[in-house]
Amino acid sequence: MPEQNTIVSPTLPLEEVALSELKPHPRNYRTHPDDEIEHLKASIKEHGVYRNVVIAHDGTILAGHGVVEAARQLGLERIPIHRKDYGPDDPRALKLLAADNEIAHLAMSDDRALTELLRELKDNDIDLLGTGYDDMMLANLLFVTRPASEIADLDAAAQWVGMPEYDLGPGQLQVTVHFVNEEDRLEFFRRLDLDTKTADTRKSLWWPERVLDDSASIRFTDRERVSKL
Repeated sequence: MPEQNTIVSPTLPLEEVALSELKPHPRNYRTHPDDEIEHLKASIKEHGVYRNVVIAHDGTILAGHGVVEAARQLGLERIPIHRKDYGPDDPRALKLLAADNEIAHLAMSDDRALTELLRELKDNDIDLLGTGYDDMMLANLLFVTRPASEIADLDAAAQWVGMPEYDLGPGQLQVTVHFVNEEDRLEFFRRLDLDTKTADTRKSLWWPERVLDDSASIRFTDRERVSKL
C-alpha cells in the first residue's frame, strides 16, 4: 500500500467497458431516488457521461453508482470508467467509496448566484431537468434565501421564476378581492371561516388550497449571511 502522502498518479487511465460487467458495491450506503436518476439521465443525454465512474479490478463500482444506473435506464451498452488495481474490500476502495459520497458535502454554494444562473437558463427556454432543480425547487430556494423586501411570499417567488400563479383550466373562475384596510381583510377571512394561517401577508389565495411545498429543497440559512447576499 502506498505511503499516506504519496501521490499514486495525477490521472487514472480511461477505458470503456460493458455496463453488464459493472456491479454495485455491497457496502454502498447511498441510494439514488427516481428524481435524481431522471436528472442524471437528462444530463447524460445532453452532455454525455462526463462524471467519473471508478471501479475495483473486478468491476465493482466505487464511485458513480447513480451515473451507472442512469446509463442502464437509458439503454446504453458501454460506458467510460477508471479502474483501480485493487479489490472492492481493500481499505483504499472503501475510502474511495466514502470520499466520492461525502467530500461534496463540504462545498458551499452562493444560493443567490445559483438562483440567478437558473433563472437565466429559464429565460433562454432551457429546461431545468438535468440541473438537479425544477421550477418549484427554484421558487422555494429563492423564497428561503432572500429577504422579504425582495421576495414577499412564495407566490412572488413563483412569479419571479416565471411560473403561472394558478392554472385555472377551462370552465373555471377567478375572483380578485380588494380591501380598504387590514381590518377588512382579516374580517373577510373570519367570515369565510378560513384558517388564520391564510390571513397573513400573502397577496393571493388559492381555492381549493394548493400546497406549494418542496421540503427537499428547503434549507435553513444564517440570517446575517442572507442579509449580506
